[in-house]
Amino acid sequence: MATLHQHTAAPAPATLPAAAEARSGPRTFGTAERSLVRRLHTLLPAQSLLDVLNDRLVADQGERVPRYTMEQLHAELRAVAVPVEGPADWAGLRRLLAKARTDGTLARITAGLIDDFAVLFQLSPAQVMRAKDVLLSARDETDEEASA
Repeated sequence: MATLHQHTAAPAPATLPAAAEARSGPRTFGTAERSLVRRLHTLLPAQSLLDVLNDRLVADQGERVPRYTMEQLHAELRAVAVPVEGPADWAGLRRLLAKARTDGTLARITAGLIDDFAVLFQLSPAQVMRAKDVLLSARDETDEEASA
């Protein structure tokens, strides 16, 4: 009788969500994963970033969960890296600054960050002064608009 009871028992609850997800198709990136991709895609090679995402997924959901694929990561990277269209003139720079202002990047730029960038990319003193003038004045305009 004991063996009959073992065969008729329902599957463990932990296996049901994994099976349901496997039937529903590939898993999509959540908000946290998209944030990680957006912040780390410039620092890590794609395979390493995919490994980090899948390690998080396994830690959260268990071994049976379907993993993210490289195709999914590449699709997300294409969505993240949308270039700003336009010429490399003053109008193009203004559009680039407007995009940086809307996605919050401009608010994070400091004089120290510009100095670090200048050292890393070996900018001349004139280039550093121009970068600080354009970026920090645009940031200050954003701060003034927010306080008004």
